[in-house]
Amino acid sequence: MRTSIIKKKLLLALLLATSSAWAGWVQVGQVDSSDFYIDPETIRKDGNLVKVWQMSDLKKQTKEGVLSRRGRFEYDCKQERFRTLSITTHSEPMAGGETLDSLTPNGNWLDIPPSSAVAAILKIVCR
Repeated sequence: MRTSIIKKKLLLALLLATSSAWAGWVQVGQVDSSDFYIDPETIRKDGNLVKVWQMSDLKKQTKEGVLSRRGRFEYDCKQERFRTLSITTHSEPMAGGETLDSLTPNGNWLDIPPSSAVAAILKIVCR
């Protein structure tokens, strides 16, 4: 148990130490099409709920010209689900360039697939 706590603290310290490269953004996962980041300084906990700013950097531009997305997400640590509170799309990597669109989704809770980038984020923000 103690080793697990030490590993978690070391991972969090590593994530926080690498964040200065992108003004707070820390890479937390990747898939073939995207790299995923969170801003640890924006993590806000309220009981079992946690809100955080996230960003995804696309590896290929969409036909609409999107290269990145940034949004505010809420996680339910107890029920292991999440919802999108707001999201913007951008013409450059790392939420740079022109803001192409700004959306406020319906806010419905979604289950988190195991071994997904979202599952990795859940583990980090719910510590």
